[in-house]
Amino acid sequence: MQEWWSISEIVELDCPTLPRTVRNMRRFAEDRRWTEDKNRCREVPGGGGKDGIRKEYHYTLFPPEVINQIVADAMIAEVASEERDERSELISESLWHRFQSAPGTSREEADRRLKVVQHFTKLRQTMPEGAARALVEAKTKTPIRTLYRWLEGLHGLHKSDWLPALLPEYKGRTSTAPCHQAAWDMLVSDYLRNAGPSFASCYARMEEAAKAHEWAPIPSKVTLKRRLDAEFGPVAIKLAREGKSAAAQLYPAQTRDRSVFHAMEAVNADGHVFDVFVKFDDGSIGRPCLIGFQDIYSGMVLSFRISQTENKETTRLAISDMVDSWGIPDHVYFDNGRAFMSKWITGGMKHRFRFKVKDEEPKGVLTQLNVEVHNTTPYHGQAKPIERAWRDMVDRISRHPALEGAFTGNTIDAKPENYGSRAIPIDEFRKFVAQEIMRHNTRKDRNTQTAKGRSFAEVFQESLERPGVVVRRASPLQRQFLLLAGEGKTARRTNGEIHLAGNRYWSEHLIAHAGRKLMVRFDPEDLHGDIFVYTMDGRFIDRVECIEAVGFNDAEAARQHAKTRRQFMKAHREVLRLGRLLTPAQVAAQIPDPEPLDMELPKVVGLQNTPSAGLAPPTDTSDAFGRGLAASLGVSNIFDHPNNQSKGDGTP
Repeated sequence: MQEWWSISEIVELDCPTLPRTVRNMRRFAEDRRWTEDKNRCREVPGGGGKDGIRKEYHYTLFPPEVINQIVADAMIAEVASEERDERSELISESLWHRFQSAPGTSREEADRRLKVVQHFTKLRQTMPEGAARALVEAKTKTPIRTLYRWLEGLHGLHKSDWLPALLPEYKGRTSTAPCHQAAWDMLVSDYLRNAGPSFASCYARMEEAAKAHEWAPIPSKVTLKRRLDAEFGPVAIKLAREGKSAAAQLYPAQTRDRSVFHAMEAVNADGHVFDVFVKFDDGSIGRPCLIGFQDIYSGMVLSFRISQTENKETTRLAISDMVDSWGIPDHVYFDNGRAFMSKWITGGMKHRFRFKVKDEEPKGVLTQLNVEVHNTTPYHGQAKPIERAWRDMVDRISRHPALEGAFTGNTIDAKPENYGSRAIPIDEFRKFVAQEIMRHNTRKDRNTQTAKGRSFAEVFQESLERPGVVVRRASPLQRQFLLLAGEGKTARRTNGEIHLAGNRYWSEHLIAHAGRKLMVRFDPEDLHGDIFVYTMDGRFIDRVECIEAVGFNDAEAARQHAKTRRQFMKAHREVLRLGRLLTPAQVAAQIPDPEPLDMELPKVVGLQNTPSAGLAPPTDTSDAFGRGLAASLGVSNIFDHPNNQSKGDGTP
């Protein structure tokens, strides 16, 4: 923004509050003593007269209306300048992008044109334009009309952008050889199949059909192959012939920087089925499943559990082992499998994308611990680094010489010669896996972004010892909570009993919650043990015992049950005795008599009142019934009714 202004420049502002002539403006400045302000009035060379000096005034001397106009004009000019600069940058970028993608002959032609233009502009500075034009035309054989067309295209551009601007606009040959549409459709549909036939065989079948149906014209095989590649591109062709997995490999994998975390800040989990036959505790033989958790920053395997299948119970126990040993992470990454997205694990999570999410469902293990859960793509190594660890497990565990004879092969056609000759006992296999995972964590020369030649365990320990790294630890109650599964159960309306898996659970504290939905946490492997009951918002109610069924003729159990019930009733009678201090008579005695009203109440009309005139008197129905019954029996009167006054003749 211009800060210093001469008298003539102030007049050029053409502001309504200022004089419109130089003479009046000079008088306006003298009247307001602008010249006497030495800080805001200065003399600079460039004025008229002998001395060549002129006076300039700082804009803060001007009236407020003039200052506002100067500031607004400066802001508008600045915005317009930025827009011009931005537009120039976009034009320059577009020109150079076009120049770099142009063929070599076009770039050479642009360079030749630039030399002609530069020669003409240099001659025009030292001789008349007509002579310069004739000289350039004679020397370069460039018509003057063509030269001026080039110069017109360079108008408004910086000299650094002249070379791409002079690039010839040759579009080249865009037409394609004609081909019958039915023949082309058949060729494309035949070639772009998952079977992946060769183009030669597809073209031969198309030629045979063209002769039968008289399709014409039919270009050569090379021409149609070139057209198919140009129209569909390599990605679409690979997608149609080899599938989406092969096509996705053409897109570069994302490089994820693990160093943004510290140890135990983020973990990932996954399941892995070993290619080994083991003998389980129930005597069955099968391939065991391992569920493990790995620290993302260091790559160290934190915990694992082995079971027959990938299930929520094993996942919960693996989480419990990790929390007990290392602490509570802030983030967990795993896929949308049933074992991980069970309500026991992620119940209460808003976006679980598996099972029906209900508002009243109990919070899962990770949700209760305030761990943020992230879903990943299954079988995607970039999203779950633990899958790289499973690849090591295949080589160092499944193919280990100690398990010779138990290896099954990873596919049905990769079975070893001694397939099924041995099954490892599950306890022995668990010990062996624990040893190998220890070797996996402590093996040096790891070539990862964070390890740099160290072992995973060393990287993990070094990160935990850094200043400022804090890992949440679980309290004893939280650790107990991890070992228990969660279910939402409704307490019975009668007495608050909870029925779970064929068992009944009850305590006195459940009576107050009868008929309500409660959160029950229990050990699935010990359903006869105690359960822990909470409200749906997580408030603890009581530790409840299981009511076990007894024999129908078990007298001792019946006596014990009756004794317990008598104690229960006695305790509550004592509560009533201590709290209910007044008898009903004492309560009634404290009720005051009603105060008399200053008004006459209407009389209550009863049956003893005289009936109104015109109405028949009421009939004594019992007396009439007695006389009728006596007549039917041949007696005088069966009822000794008080209203019957016997006369001497036997008539009333």
